[in-house]
Amino acid sequence: MSWEEEKEQVLEACRRIVAAGLVAGASGNVSRRVEGPDGVPLVAITASQVPYHRLTAGDIVVIDFEGDPVEGEGVPSSETLAHLAVYRARPDAGAVIHTHSIYASALAVASQEIPPLIEEQVVILGGSVPVAEYAIAGSQELADKARAALGEGNAVLLHNHGVLGVGADLEEAAIACELVERLAQIYVMALGLGGVTPLPEDVVEVHKKIFRMSRGRLP
Repeated sequence: MSWEEEKEQVLEACRRIVAAGLVAGASGNVSRRVEGPDGVPLVAITASQVPYHRLTAGDIVVIDFEGDPVEGEGVPSSETLAHLAVYRARPDAGAVIHTHSIYASALAVASQEIPPLIEEQVVILGGSVPVAEYAIAGSQELADKARAALGEGNAVLLHNHGVLGVGADLEEAAIACELVERLAQIYVMALGLGGVTPLPEDVVEVHKKIFRMSRGRLP
C-alpha cells in the first residue's frame, strides 16, 4: 500500500496552513489517520525538517501507532509523539495539525488560555482553548501534557510553543488552527481595548451540547 491520495491530502493541508500564515520554514507538522492492511490504523505524517516550499507527497511518512515506519524514507516529525498521543486517546480524531501562529503562540508564551469569546469557538472547538503545561518539544512529557489539556476539545495551546488542532479530518483540523489564531487576535485586541467579557455560562453550555452532539457524543 502506498496511500498516495492520503499523502496528497496531507500535503494540501500543509499548503493551506502556509498560505494562512500559521507556519513558516519547516515549523509545525500535519498528520492524518490512514487505514493499513486488515484495517489496522496507521498515521501519515510530515517528515521532520523539510521546509514547506520543498515538501512533496514523498516526504509524508506512514507510521504505526508505536511510531515505527511502515512506508516512506523520511524521518517522521519531531512532534510525532504528540500526534500519536491524541490518536490513541481520541478515536474521533482523524487529523492533527501543529502550528506556530503568532498571536496564539504569544498567548502560549504568556500562559493565557482563550476563554469562550464567541459562539463559533464553542461549537467548533468545544469551549475554552486551554494551555498545556510546559514540556520539552518532541518529548513524551509534552505529548502527555498536550493530550491531558486537550481533553475532548479540538484545540490546545502548547506552553512556550504553539497550537495543536484536532479534527475528524484534515479540513476540520485546519479550521481549528485557523480559528485559534483568529480568536487569539480577538482576545489580544479586546485586552488592549480595556477588557474581555466571555460568553455567559448558560450560552457556553448550550453550544457545548451542540459540539458534543455533532460528534456523536452524549449531550
